[in-house]
Amino acid sequence: MENQALNLQKLFKVSAVLIVFLVFFSIPVIIGYRMEEKARDMRIKMDMGQLKNWAEVYRLTNKSYEGFENDPDLARFFEDIEAMGGEVNIFIGENNDSYCAEVFFRKCSYCIDNSGYMTEDNGVCSSETPRCD
Repeated sequence: MENQALNLQKLFKVSAVLIVFLVFFSIPVIIGYRMEEKARDMRIKMDMGQLKNWAEVYRLTNKSYEGFENDPDLARFFEDIEAMGGEVNIFIGENNDSYCAEVFFRKCSYCIDNSGYMTEDNGVCSSETPRCD
């Protein structure tokens, strides 16, 4: 009986140490994950701001957005988004005077258009509707 009580006491102590260990070490992991998400979101928004700037330079140089989605200068942008697990779609308006770009990720999607409006994507951006609403 006494032996069984000692075994239960040891089991309780080991369990308590294990629980404290798991809680103590999981908090930094959770904080690190959240910080990583915030850093990724900031990087996405910076990349999309850069896309807006490239689009304006392209429009000024070419007098329209025609062919912008195939511009080789966008390669770094596409590579950066793909490296973060995202996918990009750029839509040019019928008259080549407007565009919108969608950036898709598993947990979120963003949209930016030629007016500089950037928002979470709501599915409006297309070649028929080249804007983010």
